[in-house]
Amino acid sequence: MKQIFVSVLIVFIGFLTPASFLHADENPPPALNLHNLISQAIEKNPEVLAAKAEWLASKKRIMASWALPDPTGEYDIMGPMVETMTGPQKNHFAIEQEVPFPAKLWEKRKAAKAEADAANARFLALERDITAKLSKLYYELYFIDASVDTLAEIKDLLKKFEGVTQARYSNISGSQRDVAKAQAEFSMNLEKLYMLQQQRESIAAQINALLDQDPMTQIGKATLPAKPELKNDLVELVNLAVKNRQAIKEAEAMVSKTHYAKRLAQLAYLPDINVGFEYTQVGKDAAGNDGENTWMFPLKVNLPIWQNRIIPEIQEAQKLEEAQKAKLLAVKNQTFFEVKDAYYRFESASKIADLYEVAIVPQSKLALTADQAGYEAAKTDFLNLLDSERVYLNAKLSQIRFYTEALKAYIDLCWATGLDLEKSLKEQAT
Repeated sequence: MKQIFVSVLIVFIGFLTPASFLHADENPPPALNLHNLISQAIEKNPEVLAAKAEWLASKKRIMASWALPDPTGEYDIMGPMVETMTGPQKNHFAIEQEVPFPAKLWEKRKAAKAEADAANARFLALERDITAKLSKLYYELYFIDASVDTLAEIKDLLKKFEGVTQARYSNISGSQRDVAKAQAEFSMNLEKLYMLQQQRESIAAQINALLDQDPMTQIGKATLPAKPELKNDLVELVNLAVKNRQAIKEAEAMVSKTHYAKRLAQLAYLPDINVGFEYTQVGKDAAGNDGENTWMFPLKVNLPIWQNRIIPEIQEAQKLEEAQKAKLLAVKNQTFFEVKDAYYRFESASKIADLYEVAIVPQSKLALTADQAGYEAAKTDFLNLLDSERVYLNAKLSQIRFYTEALKAYIDLCWATGLDLEKSLKEQAT
């Protein structure tokens, strides 16, 4: 009897533990709103801010890319000792401006513009990455919170089972084995609760990091998201990805940049010019006659004759363009895979989640109810009751898991196709 009393005491403590474990905070944080989380992340995430600053910096380089070099000038005080045919030179002023061939400046500008477009695509892609990552963390948080609620439901059932086993054991119509199995089953479910709590803390830490807020900030409960509906077939989604995917746009911009760089290298055969102005002030000669001041407009032209410099630069630019074209093809191939993979993951997870919701979960609950009534009437073995409880628990958890996987696959699909994630989430909420 002493051993039974200790076992009952352990179970009683165990039944109290989950309640205090799950509701330790008397003032829990408010429920999360996914749209507010995304807005906060885009506004405060350090990676997004860095990418935006880099994009804005690249825009400033467009104007600077085709600006002329600074002119050079000189001013000399010659003194009366320097004699020329027109008389002694007193002061000399000169200024020169290097003027590259106009087409070179234009190609530099287009290359800088393409680089800014690539930086913009990287910035938008990072925004989408943060949005998708935060959305998937939110859905994982929903899975954990919904699983905790399911385990709380099972906890209440196990508490009833334990009471029935104790009563039957007291009446000598049951066995101590049934009591021990009820206790063991509860302990295993308690283990699941502890694991879910650990996973929730990890997800909360990731969300806090993405939001750039105190890592100790408490994260509220995630509410049930609406199930999305896919309005496009696979071919349409692939075509959307080609037009909208930011990674493809970035790769296309880099191809354009290297193309302009190649044309700029080919323009090295065209000469640049250097225009200037010189003015010399002439003083009086030895006879006292005023000299004549002189001025001129010198014009210089460079001679691009060193082929050992020009030809390798052109060849290098050609290879860089080929490399970027290959990268663009690789990005497209990867995009096609990601679209197709996310599409079929969404389709399968949605169908399985529906199957669990309309068939497996109701059937398993019906079986559990029947076995519970049978055990209470001493018509069913306790092992059958535990087996029905496990089937029902696994069915509920699987239904939540596949529903969550469908949500995450939908986010992956929107991300891979370049669709507006914020708009898609709003449509999903309505």
